[in-house]
Amino acid sequence: MWQPLLFLHNGSLMLYLSMLRRFFLSILTVCFSVGISAQDYVLLMNGREMECTVLADTGTVLLLQLTKANGRVIVREIHKNDIFSVNMGGSEEVYYLQDEMMGNIYSVDEMRFYLAGEDDARQNFDAWPTFFVGFALCAGTSLWGGDGYITAVGPPILYTLIQLVPKIKIREKTMSSPDYKYNDIYADGYEPPARTRKLSRAMEGGFLGSATGVLCWFLFLKK
Repeated sequence: MWQPLLFLHNGSLMLYLSMLRRFFLSILTVCFSVGISAQDYVLLMNGREMECTVLADTGTVLLLQLTKANGRVIVREIHKNDIFSVNMGGSEEVYYLQDEMMGNIYSVDEMRFYLAGEDDARQNFDAWPTFFVGFALCAGTSLWGGDGYITAVGPPILYTLIQLVPKIKIREKTMSSPDYKYNDIYADGYEPPARTRKLSRAMEGGFLGSATGVLCWFLFLKK
């Protein structure tokens, strides 16, 4: 008669129920994943396209299931303001709306060019020449300046700021389609990611070059 009460008192019943609950949740998750194996595509406002599965639509947020490169499955929430369109089963639903008051100055078709520019720049723009030039210039300057603080820190900063001036050159080989050539809206989308990468490489190359120059001065030229 007292066995059920003892079982409940020592917490074994709660542990058993918790394990049972986890087991059934695991079964449901597997079944749910199999049932929604069809892939959807979400095009973000930064030009990235994600292959995923749309789990739910709350009205303002989409709940997405993503599979990472290592095979790990994660669930992510994305606000609709950050989404251009969703393609489900070959049918595309566009969330983007042209609204100059909100800063959306382009039409839907124009925005496609802009997003293509963003994605191409992110995928294909090569800023390594900027890195190597900055490395060589700043290494030479800091080596000449010895252990001076100005010649070690000043040139990398100046070299990085200079990268704000020249126009970004869009090479045809970095375009995903030749139709984008001479398209100003495509170029507008291409510029920000390319500029950011160019500035980043300039800073990396400049400071690494300065550090290398100072180190060489200490090792070989300091008397």
